[in-house]
Parts: sequence; C-alpha cells; structure tokens
Amino acid sequence: MKFKTSEVDLNLTLTSFSFVLLLGVLAVLFPDSVKGTMGAMLDFTVVNLGTGFLWYTIFATVVLLFLALSKYGNIRLGGDTPTFNKFQLFAMALSAGMGASTMYWAFIESVYYFMDPQFGIVDTHMAMEYAAAYNMFHWGAAGWFTYLIVAIPFSVVFYIKRNRRLSLSGVVNSMFNDSLPLWTQKVIDLLFIITTLAATALTLGLGIPMISSNLSQLTGIPNNLFLGIGVILALSVIFSLSSYIGIAKGMARLSNATIYICAGLVGLIFIVGPSALIMNNTTNGIGVMLSEYIRMSTNTDPFGSSLFPQYWTIFFLANWISYSPGIGVFITKISKGHRLRDVILILVGAGTLGTCIIFGTCGTFTMSLQNAGAIDAVGIIKAGQPTELVKAVFGQTPFPVLVTFIYLITMILFTVTTLDGTSYSLAGIATKRLDKEANVSPIFRLFWCLLLTALPIIFLLINANLNILKSFPVLIIVPMMPIFAVLGFKTLRYIQEVFGKMSAEEIERYSIEISTMEDE
Repeated sequence: MKFKTSEVDLNLTLTSFSFVLLLGVLAVLFPDSVKGTMGAMLDFTVVNLGTGFLWYTIFATVVLLFLALSKYGNIRLGGDTPTFNKFQLFAMALSAGMGASTMYWAFIESVYYFMDPQFGIVDTHMAMEYAAAYNMFHWGAAGWFTYLIVAIPFSVVFYIKRNRRLSLSGVVNSMFNDSLPLWTQKVIDLLFIITTLAATALTLGLGIPMISSNLSQLTGIPNNLFLGIGVILALSVIFSLSSYIGIAKGMARLSNATIYICAGLVGLIFIVGPSALIMNNTTNGIGVMLSEYIRMSTNTDPFGSSLFPQYWTIFFLANWISYSPGIGVFITKISKGHRLRDVILILVGAGTLGTCIIFGTCGTFTMSLQNAGAIDAVGIIKAGQPTELVKAVFGQTPFPVLVTFIYLITMILFTVTTLDGTSYSLAGIATKRLDKEANVSPIFRLFWCLLLTALPIIFLLINANLNILKSFPVLIIVPMMPIFAVLGFKTLRYIQEVFGKMSAEEIERYSIEISTMEDE
C-alpha cells in the first residue's frame, strides 16, 4: 500500500505525537512529581477499581468459549485460504503479544510470588509450588482471552461486515450502525493510541534495561544511560527495516526465528538445570493452576494487607488489556482465512502451553538455585536488582557466556517483533481506509516505529522504577474497559443475528461467500 497523506488521519497522528512530546517534557522537567503522581494514581486504581478487571476477564472468557465451542466457531475470516499457516499465526501472535516481557519475567517472577504466598500458605515448599502456578496463571489463558475479546470484533467487522477501517472507533461505530458522533469517534481513537503506547512503554521500560545489563555483562561496555539509549536506537533500526519490508517477509520470518531460538534457550536451561525437578514442578504447576483457576481469577485478598492480587494479578490483566486494541488489529491481519474457532483455540491453547513451558522451566531453575543456597534470589529482589538476578542465575550454568548470548538474542528478537506488530497496529488505526488485505503504508509504519522509541528513552531519563512502569498501562486502560466490554457484547449479538438460523456448514459457506464480494 503506497503512502498517501489523504488516507492518513493527520489530526489523530499529530495529537498522539503531541501527547508523547508532552509526557517527555514533563518527565524531564519534573521527574519526581511525575513519578509521585503516577504512583498515587496507581494505588487508588488497583485498590478501588481492581475488581472490575477481574469481572471483565471473566466476561471475556465466557463469551469467547461460547463462540469457539458453538457452531459460530465455523465462521471463516476472509475466505478459506489462510495467508499464514497455524504455526505462523501462533508464532506472530505470541511474539507480538508477549514479546520481551516474557523473557524479562521468566527467571525472576516466581521469586516475587514465593516472597508473598497467597491463600494462607506458610510452608516453604508449598509456597514454591504456588509461585510456579501463579506464574503460569498470569501469563496463561486469561490474558489471551482479554486479547481476543477485542480482536474478534475487529476481525468480524473487517471480514464479515467488510468495513475496511481498523480504528477502534470504526469498529465500534460499525457495531452501532454508524450512529456514533464524530467527536466520540475521535476520543475513542485517541484513547486507543495512548493505550497502545502505554502498553509498549511498559514492555520497553522493562526490556531495555535487561538487554543493556546482559549486553554489558557480555561485552564489558559500561551499563549506563548512553548504553540504554544506544540499545534503543539499534533496536529501532532493526524493527524499522523489518517493518518496512512487510509482515510476510519481515515479521513472519523474525517471529519464526524468535520462537525457535526461545525454544533453544528453554531447552538448554532444561538440559543444564535439574531436569527432573523442572518436569515435576512444571507438571505440578499446571495442575495447581487448573485446580485453582477460578480462585485465582477472583482472588482479591479482601482482609489481607499484602495487596498481592492488586499489584500482580490486576496489574498483569491491565497490561494484557492495554495491549488488546493494538494486538486486536494485528490478529485481524494475520487471521485471514482461518476459522474463528481456530483463532481462539490456537492462541489460547498454544499460548498458554507455551508460557507454561517457558515459565515452568526458567522459574523452576531459579527457585532450585534459591532452594539449594547457590544464589540469594530473594535478597537480590529485595534489593531491587532483578537484572542482577538474571546474571546470577546464568552464572550458575556451565556455559554462562553462551546462555547470556542466547538470552540476549531472544530478548532482542522478542522486542523487535513486539514493536513491529505495534507499529502495524498504530498505522492501521490512523489510516482512514485499508484494502481488503489490511495492508498499511510501510512509510507510515516507519513513522510509528520512530515514535515508539521515544517512550523508553523518557523512562530511562527519569530512572522509572517498577511501580511507575506498572502504573502507565493500569491508569490508561480504566476508561477503555467499558468500551471493550460493550464491543464484545455487540459483536456476539451481531453474530447471532446474522448466523443464528444457519447450521455450522452453512455458516462456513456463507462467511466464505462474503469474502469473495467486491468492496464498494
């Protein structure tokens, strides 16, 4: 798709750019005030509004399971010839939707949960088991359901209603039969973009320091502000090139490579680590997670004082939800030709299994070192040095340099694919009308690639801590959740109205016929 300024929503684009610029100016001029204000707002939100995140996730789970397991799962999105095969669908969604955050938390997250066990657990070994289970829960099915409750409306509007706008306002307006006032549409799209930028800011805010730390460990380059900015600029070059050459040639190949290299890293940790313990704890963790799923999904610890559900479960759900509009656009692009059922079950099932293996392997290795006294993981986390914990863990392997190198490459590739998918989403949002293949201008994607690099630089300049990084997506997503919930409900009603009287075979045949119609 060639770049035409007439096809770009310049007002929306410039407003978004101005928001990033304003945030940067305020953060640099008043760093302590910005951090203090965001921290206070985070406390208020998770304590007083956190239950809403839990119920929203339950709603998404029920709606999507109904669609996947009913006859409506036969709906074909964009014809019967998939643009990407099932593995590519999974690989690109996993790479864009989880990215560098997965590798950031893989070796350290279970330590946080071990330090603050839930459900009145006091036994040390039981606390370790539940730490693994909570790790898997936070990165499992619940998160993918929050992605898909937004992605499915985008896909239905684009492929079934054949509305070629991939902006959130365009999708909502279509479900309300084009009755939304123009000013409402503008506000929705602006919130959409700010939400996506906020989610990306968290991923980069966590990922860049981890990449810098391990690069410093590997090369001896001092780990300072200049290295962090250099890493950001180098990554921007890589994902700008990938973005420019397109999803099929760029991101699809990078995503495949990322999954293979990540699997190699996890396999290496399994081999050099306590393999039997890893298998046992991963299996046990999956069992505990499944048996306690409803309890974990509704846990608010109302009479406790640790605020674990608020600062962990609700934070992770908010992070998933904040990414959902951007990932929804991207999933719409890569799901062309697949059944609705396949999209839901592949991403939820394979995504959950993949993260269980990653966190089960890496988290168990860290906890085994803590249990054996080889490292003081708890002490390192209490000192606020998560990047040092990762280095300490790698130092206990027979090949620390090799493991660090593979980990570094995995982090870089995950970061690049995350940004690549996000730049596509943002460009799609700010493009007035796309072709039926959902292509966007590579030049316009390049603009968003460059804008995305500004946020992590801001966080490096103000030395943002973990809670500040957490606050960004949590605060931004609050006004968006009601919009997503209504959109999910309206999409379900639309599907029932259009396909309700058809059999499963008729639904598939009719949805394919729709895709062959010429656009007006």
